[in-house]
Amino acid sequence: MENKKSLIINSICIFLFAITTLIILLHHEVWADEAQAWLVVRDLDLLGIIKHVRTEGHPLFWYYVLLPFAKSGLPIMSMQILNWLVVVVSVGVLFFKSPFNFFSRLAVVSSSGFLYWYAATARSYCFIPLFMFLLAVFYQKQKEHPFIYALLVIMLANTHVIMLGFCTALAVIFLWNNRDKKSITAAALMFVSFACITLYLWGSQNENIIVKIAQPLPFPQNIIHALDRSIFNLYGSVNWSYTAVFYIFTACAAIITAFKNRQMLFVYAFSTLFQFAVYVYVWGQLPQRIYTLFFVIMFCFWVMFKDFDNKLKITTNLLIMLAFFSTLPCGFELIKQDMQKSFSDGERVAKFIKKHIPEDAFIVSNYPLTTVAISAYLPQNKGKWKFFYQGYNDYYTFSKWDKNISPSFAPVPLAEYLKHRKDIYVIMSAGSFYDDIIPIYASSDKVFNNQEKFSIYHVVKKTN
Repeated sequence: MENKKSLIINSICIFLFAITTLIILLHHEVWADEAQAWLVVRDLDLLGIIKHVRTEGHPLFWYYVLLPFAKSGLPIMSMQILNWLVVVVSVGVLFFKSPFNFFSRLAVVSSSGFLYWYAATARSYCFIPLFMFLLAVFYQKQKEHPFIYALLVIMLANTHVIMLGFCTALAVIFLWNNRDKKSITAAALMFVSFACITLYLWGSQNENIIVKIAQPLPFPQNIIHALDRSIFNLYGSVNWSYTAVFYIFTACAAIITAFKNRQMLFVYAFSTLFQFAVYVYVWGQLPQRIYTLFFVIMFCFWVMFKDFDNKLKITTNLLIMLAFFSTLPCGFELIKQDMQKSFSDGERVAKFIKKHIPEDAFIVSNYPLTTVAISAYLPQNKGKWKFFYQGYNDYYTFSKWDKNISPSFAPVPLAEYLKHRKDIYVIMSAGSFYDDIIPIYASSDKVFNNQEKFSIYHVVKKTN
């Protein structure tokens, strides 16, 4: 009876999570960071994808997961549904397989990470909690199923570069604990995969113009900034209460792993140091990225939980509830904003272009990093509604990180384009406009992401 009751409660929670996040998803407009991966896969061949994604600084896993959907002509909504399904499955693994109590599990799935950042925004991060939870399930079974365990580690390492530290730590411990022939082969596969990722991405930050021109903060300001940004991305604020929650959770995790399982301490410490090294020296933080630190802690607690006494089990559950439930205010605010406003105006602008601008019109943009969200809703056919950018000196659909990109407020040189054309259409991102020209389209104030508010101008050459 107890198992049946638990099955019913867990199933209801998963169903409610799925319905809630689906509603949020259906109100969320794809923005540039989401659209970028879709357009890269849609508009490039296999070799082109490999060549371009290196400048993105990401492994290839997410891009090839999207490949059959993008190449088959499905709309970008299919990427959002796929992302949502992956997150729902990870919630199922958490509820049915984790050792934590009901309220801890509820806290995790009620966090801003699960309710919004992972479920509503479609990016490679959706696979991180799924693979981490499955690895926790298989951790005690790694000797019996070394190749399944190795495959999960390899797939997780290929989701995002910040997971490479965590996966390397797991591979080292796996090889330390298992010396049979199958395990050595499985470990070799893991290390070869890590080497391939490293070789593929090595030096890629020097090919990305945005990263290359970024000015890093001096030590120790860079460390302080990274920690503050971590708290802000989790809680939407860096006040004393959220700062206290963050440090209590991470410090208690370090103490518990140090006293209960030195191998989990190694996993926690190595993956955290690696992750923050990436934040400080390569890529900045995003909410989806910093949440992975909390998932690392959950993984360590999950593996050790069977060895805890009742007091430590209660303490662990309380820590998880404290860390995740405290993100609820930030999560509710994000969801409210996204339900009331458009996250991006890209879809609406694309509809306007298809209805009011000729297919063969010359359309120039001032900032290709944001107009990607428009391109995702336009047809793949390159003969229709092509966007031109002066910095690339070429047409584009997705951002080209190895080409020159001017600031979003840089004006489009109208006179230069009108030398050879009778009229042009100009798409301007937020912060750029012409005082003496009335736009034929202007985004309303009900757009969440200020960078993805657009104005469209139709400029006609003056004749004497």
